[in-house]
Amino acid sequence: MVKRIVVVGALLLVSGCAGTPGTAVPIAPAAPVTSTVTVAPPQTVVVPPPVTVTQQAPAAQAKPPRDRTACQWMHSNGYSYTAAYNAWLAAGYPLNWDADRDGWPCEQTFGDRN
Repeated sequence: MVKRIVVVGALLLVSGCAGTPGTAVPIAPAAPVTSTVTVAPPQTVVVPPPVTVTQQAPAAQAKPPRDRTACQWMHSNGYSYTAAYNAWLAAGYPLNWDADRDGWPCEQTFGDRN
């Protein structure tokens, strides 16, 4: 059985659905559905370009002057404690960098680290 749907104006006729074959049965359309959608106008967002900051390494002197220790020289030239610690390791753990012999060099200059 082939069913055909025919839309006529506001009346929907479906053929072959009623008890009698070949007879069209009127079906009332469903109540119209209305909805309101509020759309905001498009907005322009301005994103500034990224800022690139270039920092130069501190200008280091060729070797520490005689009136300062290696730790004082590194601190005055802008090196971090981590850099001073790594320099102490690379230099072979010199005892004159670790005054209290606790394994943390340059504590008098950079502050207590343990």
